[in-house]
Amino acid sequence: MNVSTRVLRALIALDELRHFSLAAERCNVTQSAFSQMIAKLETEVGLRLVDRDRRRVSLTGDGERLVASARRVVGELDEIGADLRDRASMGKGRVAIATSPPFAAHWLPPLIAQFRARYPGIRVELFDHLPPRCMELVRERQADFAILSAPGPLAGLQYRVLLQESFVLACPAGHQLASRKRVGLRDLDGARLIRYARSGSIGQHLEYAMRGITVEDAMEVEHLPTVAGLVAAGLGVSVVPRIAVPFFDATKVALVPVVSPGLERPIHLVWQTSRVLGPAAQAFVDLLESHLPRQKRARAD
Repeated sequence: MNVSTRVLRALIALDELRHFSLAAERCNVTQSAFSQMIAKLETEVGLRLVDRDRRRVSLTGDGERLVASARRVVGELDEIGADLRDRASMGKGRVAIATSPPFAAHWLPPLIAQFRARYPGIRVELFDHLPPRCMELVRERQADFAILSAPGPLAGLQYRVLLQESFVLACPAGHQLASRKRVGLRDLDGARLIRYARSGSIGQHLEYAMRGITVEDAMEVEHLPTVAGLVAAGLGVSVVPRIAVPFFDATKVALVPVVSPGLERPIHLVWQTSRVLGPAAQAFVDLLESHLPRQKRARAD
């Protein structure tokens, strides 16, 4: 059955008003055009839907059954339309973000708070995972987009650079480099280094950046809080992303900017190739980018 909502609304109006001319007026058509719509509907379904006489109009049993269904269909469509209009006007909606734990813990919370204050009807969901899982969430459409340092395989995904993140040297407060205003990677030659696991994106990035520099491997760990605890205990030094600064105890650890060619790493916005960001997700990205310098060389601090 190929029946438009316009025709269903006409049948509903006729049931409520029980008069062709009044129902036609409600539907903003002539009585002749209205009568033709009802007649075509009866032809389409192959049943008589309306009993007509000079004094009154009533629906047949089949007409009553059809108008009950018509009310449900039209009502649901009206609700969908209202919901979409509400979402378009940012009155309600959802934005889901996937990112690594350091960004989830220290960079995004102030932005989420600002976004919620601006759009109280929008629900924000935050997934804090390692990059591979973040990309899975984007592919599965559980997350609208991801913020990642190393996107990895990009099948079905696209990305662009949001910012370039710098690194700092984390060393015990009494270390010989602790009082420096800045250091280069060459200054770490011979140092006891607490490394990030080479299986992770940070570890791989630093291993490449520090090629040719001889260090003593103190330990190799995967998580920032572990690095922070080991450095605070005086077990070595570490090169960490600036986003990691809040993990360190400033009374025990000195944090010195590292200036070295090629050390900065790009942070990417990743989303699904076949998907256009919805109004809520795009609004969050706009807010995020408004907090970055135009050159997109902000430090994630």
